[in-house]
Amino acid sequence: MERYPLDSSRRDVMKALGAGAVLSGLGGTATAQTDDGETDAGQSSDTPSSGDGAGTVYEVETLIRGPPTNQNRPVDFFYQPTGLHVQPGDVIKFVFTTPDHNVVSYHPAFGMRRRVPTGVRAFSSPVLGWQPRSIADDQIEPPGEMGSAGEGGEQDSDGQQSGEQRGGGPREPVPSTWLYAFETPGVYDLLCSPHETYGMAMRVVVGDATEAPFETSDPNALPAPRAGPVELARETLTDPALEPSNIVEQGSVMWESLEAVGGQSGQTQG
Repeated sequence: MERYPLDSSRRDVMKALGAGAVLSGLGGTATAQTDDGETDAGQSSDTPSSGDGAGTVYEVETLIRGPPTNQNRPVDFFYQPTGLHVQPGDVIKFVFTTPDHNVVSYHPAFGMRRRVPTGVRAFSSPVLGWQPRSIADDQIEPPGEMGSAGEGGEQDSDGQQSGEQRGGGPREPVPSTWLYAFETPGVYDLLCSPHETYGMAMRVVVGDATEAPFETSDPNALPAPRAGPVELARETLTDPALEPSNIVEQGSVMWESLEAVGGQSGQTQG
């Protein structure tokens, strides 16, 4: 998991995070940054930072992996890490290493019981995948998805940047990214709309406030779907490894550490 320092220089943040990102924040400070540097308002702009103070940018990947750890899903769909502790003003950069995912808050505006701090507005990313410009115009089949493709601009063994063609061969897909600035302390539960039913959900704890009215370790105590989490997401969000106090203690909790996928509560990896 990579971390980037933030300061008051918006241009430096843009360089650290890369083009093609979307930064969302509370209080109306949201800007969509496209690949060509245009904002959603149609004007060129730097990506805004999370504030004037220091902060950190954490990366969370959207992943697909087989074979499945539960017979009720075709493969594992998950955020990595699945639990993360950040401080107010920090930013999470969601990297869509595999496609067809989004990031959605459990919020009444979306017809769900609130699972974010009161006062926090509903937020949702688009459904994202690989950057369209990294896919050839005449390509028919999708690139491989099982964690083997799309490392988001990292260099390969030949020193070539992902997304560039290799000697006329197929391009490596470049993941899209989406950013969200967490300002309000508390516990945030997030889901992937296409894959919530398969357990793709995660928890972010902002600051040291670990008490949440919706926290429970009993899936049967959750509100019935759709107000509450759906199907295997109920197991993910009630897993002992994602108890807010454990996330704060560990700093981050990997998918493999969840009891629901065969891990031991409290373990972290990576």
